[in-house]
Amino acid sequence: MTGTDAPPAAPEHVVAVDVGGSGARLVAVPRVPTPADGLLGAPATDGTITLSGRPVRITAAGSDAAQVVAELVEQLAARRPGLRLAAAAVSVTGLPSLVPDPGALHTVLHDAGAAATAVAADALAAHLGALGGRPGAVAAVGTGAIVLATDLRRRWHRADGWGHLLGDLGSGSWIGAHGLRAAIATHDGRPGPASPTLLAAALERFGPVDRWPAALYGRPDRAHVLASFTPAVADAAGAGDLVATEILHDAGTHLAESLVAALRPGIPSLAAVTGGVLQIGAPLVTPLRARLSALRPDVRLVPAEGSPLDGALLLARSLLDARPGDGELVQPHDTWLTVRRDATDRTTQPGAPIGSQAGTAPPTPGTPAGKESRP
Repeated sequence: MTGTDAPPAAPEHVVAVDVGGSGARLVAVPRVPTPADGLLGAPATDGTITLSGRPVRITAAGSDAAQVVAELVEQLAARRPGLRLAAAAVSVTGLPSLVPDPGALHTVLHDAGAAATAVAADALAAHLGALGGRPGAVAAVGTGAIVLATDLRRRWHRADGWGHLLGDLGSGSWIGAHGLRAAIATHDGRPGPASPTLLAAALERFGPVDRWPAALYGRPDRAHVLASFTPAVADAAGAGDLVATEILHDAGTHLAESLVAALRPGIPSLAAVTGGVLQIGAPLVTPLRARLSALRPDVRLVPAEGSPLDGALLLARSLLDARPGDGELVQPHDTWLTVRRDATDRTTQPGAPIGSQAGTAPPTPGTPAGKESRP
């Protein structure tokens, strides 16, 4: 077969991965150059690959997020042999406290052939997805809750995200825990409003009350077990239960106060809330809006544009713009984001097939994503 007869190389793809406590997702979309800029254009309407993986595991040694990403990359290679990676970004829970070596995540992606990689905290990916790359504040509310307010350059402010024992106010684990406390208070006959509805739901979910401590205290996934009771609290509130309604009201209030705490001077007065807990709807969102408006009437609360996976994909695409001074999306930060490019920086050249290895530069915590970073 002559060179002119050889089949065309597989198209380059841009990869985003979101690794969390409830599972992992990967999306690979074709990189489509446009005549206008010669770089990344709109995503193709076909050729997109989506994969799912297991939740991250937390042990005494920290998170095994790098292994989760490696497993997804192996799935991708099996699904599309020869696929080439132009750039890749990972959103990971627990960065930096539970991820012992973010560089290991970069290495997995570079070993898969990506010339440029980014590793971001899930709060940053949620921010980028919710506000579409605009500065402001975003509350990411799922099992836990954290607010990140940033101008995406030099100002970074966090509120909450301290875990279900110390914080995560208004999160799924917080709502679930308060629902169970209300159920126990009803069981014990304590003074104050009772909730037979929550008690009945908890008994159905967890069995007799005297078994609850053993069912919860020794579990490494305790926060997720607590959060699993949140739908029961939402259902009870929807049925008119006053105790459940108050729990959701307080959750919304806490989230608004976390947004206000993070919105320091220098951060635009723009905010969004994202995450599965928002599916509860008005019983939580209405008090959130009311409290935010009372404390900071200047803040504009907008609907979230996308998910943390969308944010990771936006970040990965930004790595393809290697034109100095152009296309800057976010300034890397030791806590929230590291960026690595290989020694030859192939983001404007054909990428290597997935699984190939290239020489890499160390993670760069001071070079804007979307700009060149050469050793």
